[in-house]
Amino acid sequence: MSGRSLPVSPAAVGVREGKTGVWPRRLLNAGGYLVLALSLTLLASLLTVTATSLLGYSSYVIYSGSMEPTVKVGSLLLSRPVDANDLRVGDIITYRSPGNNTTLTHRILDMRQEDGEWAFKTKGDASLGPDPNEVILRGQVTKMAFDIPYLGYVVDFARSTPGIALFLLVPAAGLLAIQAQKTWRARASRAVQ
Repeated sequence: MSGRSLPVSPAAVGVREGKTGVWPRRLLNAGGYLVLALSLTLLASLLTVTATSLLGYSSYVIYSGSMEPTVKVGSLLLSRPVDANDLRVGDIITYRSPGNNTTLTHRILDMRQEDGEWAFKTKGDASLGPDPNEVILRGQVTKMAFDIPYLGYVVDFARSTPGIALFLLVPAAGLLAIQAQKTWRARASRAVQ
C-alpha cells in the first residue's frame, strides 16, 4: 500500500455525532446570529443618527405623547434648521420651553413678529389647548423634517450606559463565540484523525 491515506468518515471509526456534537454547534450558530442581529441593529441606529447629523439634521427622541398621532412616543424625530422668517402656521418645530427649559416639539398655531423677533403660539396635537406661554425665537429654528417610528427607543438605549456596554460587549461575545466554534471544530476533527 502506498503512503497516501484515504479520508475516513467519523462513522467508520466508531465516532458518531449525537446530542453532544450537534447541540453545541447549533447553540453557537444561533448565538452568533443573535449577536450579529443585535450588533447590526445598534450599529444601524447609531449610523442613522451620525449620518443625519452630518447632513445638517438634529435628532430627538420623543418621550411624550403630546404630538400623537402625528409623532408617536419612541419615534426618532429629525429636524433641520430653518430661518424663523420661513416658518408658517402648521409647521412643527422643536424648541426650548421658556418656562422650564425642556425641549419641546409642538405645532405652530399662530405667529407674530414684534421688534424683529418672532413670537409663536404652539400646541401639541394631542393637547386640549395651546401652550401657556408664547415662544420667542430668532434666527435659526429647528423645523421637523420627518420622524422614524420606534427607532428612538433603539437610539435612546444605544446612548445609555448599558447600551454602550452592550454595543461593545455583544460584538466581543460574538467574536469569542465564533473563535470558540472554530477551536471546537478543530479539536473535534483532530480527535477523529
